[in-house]
Amino acid sequence: MLISDEKLKKILVGSGFVGEKEFEEASKSATDIGKDISDVLIFRGLISEDALGKLISEHLNVPYADVKRLFISADILGLIPEKLARTYRMVPFELKGKILKVAMENPEDFEAIEFAKRQTGYEIVPYYARAEDIARALGQYKKNIKYDFDKEIAENLKKASPGQNLERAAEEIPIVRILNTIMEYAVAERSSDVHIETQSEDVIVRFRVDGVLRDIIKFPRGVEEALVARIKILSNLKIDEHRIPQDGRYKFSIDEEIIALRISIIPGFYGENVVMRILRETNRPLSMEELGITGISLKLIRDSMLKPHGMILITGPTGSGKTTTLYSILNILNTVEVKICTIEDPIEYGINRVSQIQVNPKTGLTFATGLRALMRHDPDIIMVGEIRDKETAEIAIHSALTGHLVLSTLHTNTATGAIPRLLDMGTEAFLLASTLNIIISQRLVRRICPSCIAKYTPEDVLVKRLTKELGVEHSKIKFYKGKGCDNCNQKGYSGRVGIYEILPITEKLRNLIIQKPSTDELLKVAQDEGMVTMLQDGVDKVSSGLTTIEEVFRVASET
Repeated sequence: MLISDEKLKKILVGSGFVGEKEFEEASKSATDIGKDISDVLIFRGLISEDALGKLISEHLNVPYADVKRLFISADILGLIPEKLARTYRMVPFELKGKILKVAMENPEDFEAIEFAKRQTGYEIVPYYARAEDIARALGQYKKNIKYDFDKEIAENLKKASPGQNLERAAEEIPIVRILNTIMEYAVAERSSDVHIETQSEDVIVRFRVDGVLRDIIKFPRGVEEALVARIKILSNLKIDEHRIPQDGRYKFSIDEEIIALRISIIPGFYGENVVMRILRETNRPLSMEELGITGISLKLIRDSMLKPHGMILITGPTGSGKTTTLYSILNILNTVEVKICTIEDPIEYGINRVSQIQVNPKTGLTFATGLRALMRHDPDIIMVGEIRDKETAEIAIHSALTGHLVLSTLHTNTATGAIPRLLDMGTEAFLLASTLNIIISQRLVRRICPSCIAKYTPEDVLVKRLTKELGVEHSKIKFYKGKGCDNCNQKGYSGRVGIYEILPITEKLRNLIIQKPSTDELLKVAQDEGMVTMLQDGVDKVSSGLTTIEEVFRVASET
């Protein structure tokens, strides 16, 4: 970091943002788990990224630049070549007359400022930006890759000459470049998944961006076998096995960012299909506020995390962000005073000082057997990736009863639906009532692009539906949408945020659980007890300008 921990302490404690005791605890945790202290402060919710950046910039006596939210034109970026921008950790972001504003990780680097002045011929005004924001802004140099993508793929397709020997074909430079180009483009587009699908006459490459799939390129059949073989070699899979599914992993780096890929290959009618999940290992854990959990919901979750035992359950369909929320909670709880053990399928991110076990059914290592083994490792906190059966549920409940804090996920659409699901598995109602602390149900909605956000009036059918389902006058709600711009590829959305249903288990609900109630009975009592539904939380985020009412209805209607 640019300034020392001691200087940072003086800035934060002196400003009143962070107490001295809180800073010391965060400093100790940062040392213990091998994290930067600023990251620990942020994901614990003690200070926001922007507040921290502004305080440091005031200390350095320079303006603060929030470059992670800026769309920088190619003309401005081109004033300082990418290679040199990365060397000096600087990003030009605005030109006014003869004055060029430059975001810098170290605005006191006078050598870099002088270089920029000679390179551009403009007067340089340095701004401070956090290292993570500089890294993200440097990624904008890759924006033009989409214009060269089709050309790069086409050129290498012509050069590729896959033969009978797949291993040799997979090592050919054109095949290597095709895969590298696809992955570089996927990372630049902030994709979460890359799909390579073999059809009867062509191969389709698709990216999932902000939860929505879109076609990227089609190319004729001919090189798909070599391309899949290349992926298999990198993932340590069998290149001569085409009849059964295979799963693997590999890592690569792009511009100082470490990317882990989780690979799934399945045999299809016309050939093998590949899905690659992109996991950015250099990203710091998100804070609760960054996930979209605020207000009373945040307080309820934090109170549950402070309890020494019991269960915290997160529910929702696949792809709703449950694991991300679990990891966020784990990183807050991860201190040297406690032992944390997890059993996961798969392990998505490694966490320092946490014992993580990967489920492996082939060797008999299931959630239940792994959880039973973990109990002999003297844990304080246990995370079970998913409760899928009665045996796992019973061990998790007994773990919570015997003084452990247990975190897990369940595939139900609502928070209240988790209780009947666990009872249907055969768990004892009185034990379940005794152990549950809180249930969180969640979905992900697309964020409105901050570069093109504008107020608007939604269609009448949506307004009527809102009034009917929530009994809220639409005149009390502000509606926004993204008009579409270069920053969001004319989509109007950029990134995602969670909407949540938080169900704290009150004494009234514990008594009701013992009676084995229906979901409707639970929902009525939960709402009487003050539970905010997912639709209500979504509408709050609509009024805050985070998402659109269309997105909320698209996602919340599934509950």
